[in-house]
Amino acid sequence: MAVQLPPLAQRLAAELAAEIDQVKEPYRTNLLLWLNDLTGREICDLSMDLAAWFAELEGIQIIEQYALVRDVCKKAKRYFGLSENRMRRR
Repeated sequence: MAVQLPPLAQRLAAELAAEIDQVKEPYRTNLLLWLNDLTGREICDLSMDLAAWFAELEGIQIIEQYALVRDVCKKAKRYFGLSENRMRRR
């Protein structure tokens, strides 16, 4: 019996939630405020709220918005995260 994958919106939301969780404070709060504006809703539960937002989008919009949020998360982690590489450079 094949294992059924969760819907695309849930998979993308879970991936972004993991990315957002890696951003340190106070930058994480700023990222969430930006997400509230982008999504037009208050993000309380990252995975659930992002999945609901993705489910409302149509076609290519899902991918475009996912890519935008992921790019912002990656930049936030690079500049404001506490990665091993950044700690070594200090």
